[in-house]
Amino acid sequence: PVAKSLFESANEILGVRISDIMFSGTDEELKQTNITKPAVFIHSVVAYHTLDNPSPAMVAGHSLGEFSALVANKTVSFEDALRLVSIRAQAMQKACEQNPSTMAAVLNLADDVVENICKQVQEETGEIVV
Repeated sequence: PVAKSLFESANEILGVRISDIMFSGTDEELKQTNITKPAVFIHSVVAYHTLDNPSPAMVAGHSLGEFSALVANKTVSFEDALRLVSIRAQAMQKACEQNPSTMAAVLNLADDVVENICKQVQEETGEIVV
């Protein structure tokens, strides 16, 4: 019931049925930053609320995770945090459209290996790789 309530609230706040996109949207829809960021935030808050009687002594989050951490410790309401996440996501989406690019997570590679790969790709393509 809590998850359903949060999803319905999110649908209303965002003016789009993000719950439908999250559960049955296309990969392309889900890859859009203005959808991805709110979806990850909503998922994090819903996951938190599925815990058995959570009452953390402290919370922490990085980047987008800061918003769900603030909701978990009741510093910011879910609704206000979602509005902030949405504004942030829309700005990021606009930046992505103005400067098309991609991002990837790199796991289990030494920094020097990653730096060499980026350098090689940049030399071969002329594209900026950081």
